[in-house]
Amino acid sequence: MSGDKTALSILRTKLHRPPVTANYVHRQRLVDRLNRYRNRPLTLVSAPAGYGKSMIVSHWLETCGVPCGWITIDEDDNDLRTFTTYFTAAVESLFPSACRKTQAMINAPNLPQMTDLASTLLNDLSRIEQRYILVLDDYHLVKHTIEHDLLTALLKHPPQSLHLVIVCRQDPFLPISSFRAKRLVTEIRTNDLRFSKTETTELLEKILGRQIDSNVAATLAEKTEGWVTGLCLAAIAFRLKDNLGPKSLEQHTHAQYVMEYFFNEILAKQPPQSRHYLLSTAILDRFCAPLCEATCPPEAENVSCELSGWEYISRLKKENLFLIPLDIEKRWFRFHHLFRKLLLNQLKRHFSAEDINVLHARASAWFAENGMVEEAIRHALAAGDERGAVELVAQNRQAAVNAEKWFELEKWLSILPEGIIRQHPELLLAQAWVNFYHFNYGLIPALIEHAESLLKSRPPQQLLYGEINLFKGIALAFQGDGARSLEYIEDAREQIPAEQHYTRAVADQFWGIAGQMQGLKTRVVDRLTGLLRNQPLGDVRKIRVMASLVAVHVISGELTVAFGLGQQLKNFASKINSNYYLTWSSYFLGIIHYCRNELDLAIDQMGQAVELGNIMMKRANFDCLGGMALAYQAKQQKDKAAATLKHLWGNAYSMNNPVVLNVAHSFAARLSLMQETVPIKSGFTKGNERSNADPMFFWLEVPAVTRCRVLLAAGSDTDLQKAENMLKACLRTSQAQHNTFQIIIILPLLASVYEKQGRFEEALTVLEEAVNLAGPGGFIRPFVEAGPAMASLLKQLAEKNIAVDYIGRVLEAFSKPIPSPSSMAQALDEELTNREHDILELLAQRLRTKEIAERLFISTHTVNAHLKSLYRKLDVHSRRQAVDRAKKLGIF
Repeated sequence: MSGDKTALSILRTKLHRPPVTANYVHRQRLVDRLNRYRNRPLTLVSAPAGYGKSMIVSHWLETCGVPCGWITIDEDDNDLRTFTTYFTAAVESLFPSACRKTQAMINAPNLPQMTDLASTLLNDLSRIEQRYILVLDDYHLVKHTIEHDLLTALLKHPPQSLHLVIVCRQDPFLPISSFRAKRLVTEIRTNDLRFSKTETTELLEKILGRQIDSNVAATLAEKTEGWVTGLCLAAIAFRLKDNLGPKSLEQHTHAQYVMEYFFNEILAKQPPQSRHYLLSTAILDRFCAPLCEATCPPEAENVSCELSGWEYISRLKKENLFLIPLDIEKRWFRFHHLFRKLLLNQLKRHFSAEDINVLHARASAWFAENGMVEEAIRHALAAGDERGAVELVAQNRQAAVNAEKWFELEKWLSILPEGIIRQHPELLLAQAWVNFYHFNYGLIPALIEHAESLLKSRPPQQLLYGEINLFKGIALAFQGDGARSLEYIEDAREQIPAEQHYTRAVADQFWGIAGQMQGLKTRVVDRLTGLLRNQPLGDVRKIRVMASLVAVHVISGELTVAFGLGQQLKNFASKINSNYYLTWSSYFLGIIHYCRNELDLAIDQMGQAVELGNIMMKRANFDCLGGMALAYQAKQQKDKAAATLKHLWGNAYSMNNPVVLNVAHSFAARLSLMQETVPIKSGFTKGNERSNADPMFFWLEVPAVTRCRVLLAAGSDTDLQKAENMLKACLRTSQAQHNTFQIIIILPLLASVYEKQGRFEEALTVLEEAVNLAGPGGFIRPFVEAGPAMASLLKQLAEKNIAVDYIGRVLEAFSKPIPSPSSMAQALDEELTNREHDILELLAQRLRTKEIAERLFISTHTVNAHLKSLYRKLDVHSRRQAVDRAKKLGIF
């Protein structure tokens, strides 16, 4: 299990609409066109660079009278997660928390299918009632098909409140012709954006502050083809060199040459300091005053850079040198794309490669010092400093792990040249963490082994060995080797420094699971409970300790305690906004309810987990989907069971993963058995034989066990013998791992095999063991699902005066419809709370107040307060009366 404080860090500057410049020429014809068709879902503004696309849209938004969001796209947005993160961030800048479900999906370790993501996003957007506009600027930089597919899916059934504006240099890979035919799109193109002679005159006069000869304006309009960037360059050049006129333009017959000509005129008129600053800062995608000073320090070669960063930026503003603000505070800026391109051309002509590397190195140092690691890495690589880039990742990876910023860690690694990661143990460990977050546990051992081999030739690095031992322990836990897993994790807990709190939290979590596998439940619970009670833990560590306690009690078959802890986990996860552990708490509560035969509650909790299923590891998500299908079938809601199974199959096939495909086959077979249709033995469990020795943990579906169910249903002597052998192998595995949860599921099936073989005494002996283990936790479903013959065996046990009350409750589940929690309590004037249900069940076990408090991790004062409320609702005056009354009402 991994965490979910993983929201991708975004540049807020990309969400700010570029302000309209003082020299903007109002173009009413374009504004009218934008307003006229605002009821359409899409406006496309498509033209080459420099035609003022962004500025006209920005001006329109100032006057449109509805909320407006803006995203400036760059090359890094060629990633579905990043693209959707910015999309939802822009929407939520207008309507906070509007895209909560979508945000949870994109923060999951593994993205869902694009269609599922689009559906969730569309549902989130459809709930927004107020009309608004969202602009995607520079959309031509999106190259990947999947991002286009996402937008296409949104625009096929567009939310009525959203008007999308796409600004780009060439048409996007969207079905524009289809939208055009259906009149769903407004198009503004190059010819619409060209400046007329009148508009050219107005622009030049605004920039120059004086009247312009009409012949000059006409010539410029013709030479630049109404290209606003060329016109602005011309105006600045005119200001710097008054004798520019129509004749000086005669030799320039193309707009690009006009731009080059004017640019050279502008650059030549700049003082040396400004020119040096301009060329030096051309390497920067964005800049601020301190960054300019760091990149162009006063001691720069051959130039006295006495300008401060703010003086330089002020001069750019004053001279209208294509400076675009990126934030409301106007601290961050960038150059117009074309202007920067011209500057970079000049930089390469006037600076040596070594000098340009120095500029990148200075920029990298500044970004690193200010915590902007990704940009620091990029500039280090641009400077040819691979070693420096590696050190940046190595130095910052623990901070990223602590903050659960695994998206950033993954991005840093993706920037580095291929092959360099395998040369550095720190980077291999970073890659291991990325795989951990993605639940790719099978890929971790090879990374750890290679990291160890590299460390053998270096001085001892104890810090790295803490992580190495932790990952070894995790891998062994998933291989079912609890003894060695515990050994490595205990070593790791001693070696991991206190400041690596996330790593310590993961160690606590898997130490609990490994300890349980070794039969050390009491020690595990005492230590983890002590951590919660006696040490000030951060949220990251605290919630993992809580989750580990829930898992340990579920595996121990102590469903009542696990339920109380699961509720606490859910409440705390909600308090700290941890969608990840909200989902896991719903998973645990769902399987607890299912095992207790509380099918409505099981469906509800598992459904909550499935909504954000991509946050969990796929194995748990499939458990929830399959569990819901089984619960629906048990309630005779066959259509819902079939639809849920179909959803499970869709996810399984999209992943093409043999493990999850095996689980899907297994659930399908189990559902067939509930429908009294025996599945084909050879078809549904290909490769299933290997799973007997796998750790079963708290999984609701274990394919090896379901294969035994199928063999049991087939019923031939050979099938029953196979089922017996396989069940005994599963039982040995579960006993070796102290997994009471799975033992309780296996024993009724083994008793059924003995019953079919005519070995009745052995059947009753095994069943008695199952009842004794299952009774305290209130397990019902494992007995009911074993089939009608199980009822007869249970009656025989009850006749021997064994667990009569408990068996009576189990037998009731065979003979009458499944009661919903609400109907069970209809006789009450006021419904019981979840905590009161927990206390009732512990009262039935004859626990004292202090023992109840310890089980539920609350004070005795709180227990007494709940008892008082419980007595009032049940209209009783003692513990025994409360238990008897609850039994009569069917609450148990």
